Amino acid sequence: MAYDLFLGCVIPARLPYLETSSRKVFEKLGIKLKDVDGFSCCPDPTGIELIDHKTWLTLGARNLSLCNTNGGVVSFCSGCVETLKGVNYAINKDSQVKEEVNSVLKKVGKSYDGKVNVKHFAEILYEYIDKIKAYVEKPLDGFKVAVHYGCHYLRPSEVINWDDPFEPKTVDEIVRALGAESVDYEMKMECCGNPVEKSDKDLSLLMIDQKLKAIQESGANCVVVVCPACYQQYEFNQRELNKKNESNYDFPIFYLSELVALAFGFKPEELGFNFHRIKPTKLFESINFTL
Repeated sequence: MAYDLFLGCVIPARLPYLETSSRKVFEKLGIKLKDVDGFSCCPDPTGIELIDHKTWLTLGARNLSLCNTNGGVVSFCSGCVETLKGVNYAINKDSQVKEEVNSVLKKVGKSYDGKVNVKHFAEILYEYIDKIKAYVEKPLDGFKVAVHYGCHYLRPSEVINWDDPFEPKTVDEIVRALGAESVDYEMKMECCGNPVEKSDKDLSLLMIDQKLKAIQESGANCVVVVCPACYQQYEFNQRELNKKNESNYDFPIFYLSELVALAFGFKPEELGFNFHRIKPTKLFESINFTL
């Protein structure tokens, strides 16, 4: 199987090591990723869509018009997936919207029919879960993982249309397939607070503080996410909360692809863990995890 790869903005610009682990996992599974020239920002579903819906649709449709191969397009970013799936949903629901979008695209020699299949990388991993189990070389014994699904991964459900938005299971099952424990915790389905940060920093910190308190009380020893915005919220704000509230949060934050790569036997130094603000070294030592 092969997919066009839509990287988006945040991962290549700020978190390239998350791309590294994802590419390694897909290569191990025998899934080819094709880089496409000309992709722009998706654009952000919490930004441009709220300001100018038609511009958001047109920019997203232009991106999708560049996809023309294999199984469709895959992204490592939940926000990008929501935008691209949202464009498909809007265009296929209303023929007038499709005509309006294509009337603009025509000016740059493009058109889009709404037929490109859009997938989240975790959706593909779930489809390959049996193969993932077979490729585990180093089971993640001792990893007590708090799964954070985030908002864009599941909602709006009529657009995303694959996991249960109220009782999701996909990431939990992938975590368990790696030999780790998926730990339930209060507020599991609540937003991390990242989108609020630009307008109300204090509220954003309160939201992540409540999440981390619940995770701490659950006995989990790490967090896994599938969205770069969620990753930044957890990874970058734990130390700020510790200074502000005299708390002691110290949870390693893993992207799902990083956990899969570890279980596949890739070394931490191959995956860019030295770029993590909260190094997983203490966790590895506490559970005697070595590669």
